[in-house]
Amino acid sequence: MTVSAFEGVAGSGKTVSLMNALAEAKARDPLREGQRVLALTFMHGARKRLHERLRAEGGLRSADVCVTIDSFAQRLTRRWRGLARSLGVPELGFDQFDAQCDAAGLLLEQDQVRSWLAASFPIIVVDEAQDLRPQRLRMIRAVAQSTTLLIAADEFQCLVQDLRPNPGVAWIREVCEPAVLEGVHRTREDGLLRAAATVRAGDPPATRGAFRILTAARIPMAAAYLANAIAWSRGGNVAVITPSLAGGFAREVVARVGQQACGSQGNGPYTIHWDASIDADVARMVDGLRVDDPALVPSAIEALSALDQAPPVRQTIVWLRRQQRAGGIAFITRVDLMAALTRHASAHRQHVGNRTMQLTAMTVPQAKNREFEGVVVLWPFQIGGDAEHRRRLLYNAITRARRWCTVILQGQALGRAPPFA
Repeated sequence: MTVSAFEGVAGSGKTVSLMNALAEAKARDPLREGQRVLALTFMHGARKRLHERLRAEGGLRSADVCVTIDSFAQRLTRRWRGLARSLGVPELGFDQFDAQCDAAGLLLEQDQVRSWLAASFPIIVVDEAQDLRPQRLRMIRAVAQSTTLLIAADEFQCLVQDLRPNPGVAWIREVCEPAVLEGVHRTREDGLLRAAATVRAGDPPATRGAFRILTAARIPMAAAYLANAIAWSRGGNVAVITPSLAGGFAREVVARVGQQACGSQGNGPYTIHWDASIDADVARMVDGLRVDDPALVPSAIEALSALDQAPPVRQTIVWLRRQQRAGGIAFITRVDLMAALTRHASAHRQHVGNRTMQLTAMTVPQAKNREFEGVVVLWPFQIGGDAEHRRRLLYNAITRARRWCTVILQGQALGRAPPFA
């Protein structure tokens, strides 16, 4: 077992350390012909950004693979479907992510599967390991027995309350002594650094320098604060981040800023694009899809052809025809069809490039592993979880900013509750 791990606060350079460790691992034991690097992370957005960083700075080749761990589990269970059945794994639905990862973990615990993986991917990179639920951690524990594993985590950035204490971080500390990264490289703004460190330490943050906390009595005031922050941003991309969409506060504020000039200074209107996940894109593309399970390939093609012809849909139709013609496949399950759509949607995003909008709105989980010149946090009343969870949400939002961050509270009562008091 060869495991190298890195822990550190947000912006401390964990991804950079992974890239350096990858370069060292390849120099120490060069990849042979046909071998590739496998990079895994939890969310599609994080996967895309990890892929871009590894391609640009870590020497990742086009032949190497960067996927979400759920996608990797689906590929593995499809490839070893017969073995999975012999081990008692039932047929699983496309959206049974935890069960698919658990099945993949079971497969990877088999010597022949693990040997096959190590022969193809002798080096595996895992980012955001604090987000690994037990089923996904089972996969990583198994692959660590046969590969060189490079892994990064920060327990405080985990937003799942059930993962406290964090099993992924606990396992990392059992199998190796992780390098603890000191200092923050994302920003030099004292106000941002102090606010993040204060929240992480369990104390209430305060307005200082590039970090501000504002309270809005109603939607028009919150929209004015948001429009002013955008107008005073001095350029660069700005993210509007919210810990919760419940209650509609964030969406109403963003919509108002997009419809009219706001506040006494009349700033705006500004078009702010809501970020969408790959899964949400696929769900929109297949809305209304009616197909048997399993379906005859011609029937599946006909059903897909009736949908709006987004590039991933067209690519999936081409793929289906090729499978029918070259592979002789007569039927396709819904699991495999949805996996193909997701794969093509992910490849399409990667092909068209980052195209980061200057003004983007998203939830805190969508913002993880990203950075922006400026951040506006819309903090509504309707936020679930305990005080610790709210601290982590605020910390993850603040630490996305390089130059400035403004937090807008929906009402004064929020300023008298954790994490602001």
